[in-house]
Amino acid sequence: MKVYVQTDIEGIAGFCFRENRANPSPENLAHRRRMYRLLTNEVNAAVHAAFDSGADEVIVNDNHGSGYNILFEELDPRCRIIHGRNGSGPHWLPLLDESFDAMVLIGMHAMGATPCAIIPHSKWIVNDGALYLSEASMAAAIAGDHGVPAVMLSGDDKINAEVSAKIPGIESVVVKQALSPYMACSVIPARACEMIYEGVKRGLRRRKEIAPYVIPGPVRLNLLDSPDHCPPLSECGETVTAATIDAAFMKYEKAMSWNTFGQEQMDGFIFPS
Repeated sequence: MKVYVQTDIEGIAGFCFRENRANPSPENLAHRRRMYRLLTNEVNAAVHAAFDSGADEVIVNDNHGSGYNILFEELDPRCRIIHGRNGSGPHWLPLLDESFDAMVLIGMHAMGATPCAIIPHSKWIVNDGALYLSEASMAAAIAGDHGVPAVMLSGDDKINAEVSAKIPGIESVVVKQALSPYMACSVIPARACEMIYEGVKRGLRRRKEIAPYVIPGPVRLNLLDSPDHCPPLSECGETVTAATIDAAFMKYEKAMSWNTFGQEQMDGFIFPS
């Protein structure tokens, strides 16, 4: 069994505030490192559960911001991790293809403008408003184009409600109740890891019962957001049309000036940036 673990950070237990990478203060650096450790522990719980469920290959995608958020030297050495400059590789979900048996979503956040969700952002508008996707449901839809079911998701109650409505039967692990964009009632991180471990095991056990999330094509796609993710949200680019959600997403992403998907040569990038 082959498992793809897609990760973000806003949905982990204990996270309430957007990362400020421009602030070099000791307090901010300690806070960021603390969040990275909490994320690492939740990802590790998912990885352990996958191997304990019979997986022989697990790929982790460090997909938040810098792409260097997970303390990968602390992960189960049986997995592999995709890390580094996000938006410079071959795809938003590198290496994902039909060879995978399941996708697991860890640390997910709600789409932009979701009321009382922790740091909600990125609201994908599909077919002129017929459907809206978060980053979590977008990942599930791209996996669905490859016939891969998303079997488990962790995050706050708002993102779990959205994805559970779209994917009947997905294992939903709520690690915190969002009270405002900057406040939550969270389970203790050690308990969150236990919940994630059990949720991943249940999801993988039921993977053949959970249908891949497929959005029929052709697809018209745009992104609603703002520079600081605060409402009002507006379209970030020109609407694109493609045969599948995967193709539409990558067509849109490649048009964004800050992405360099498919990069083959150095361009002077220096971490952190």
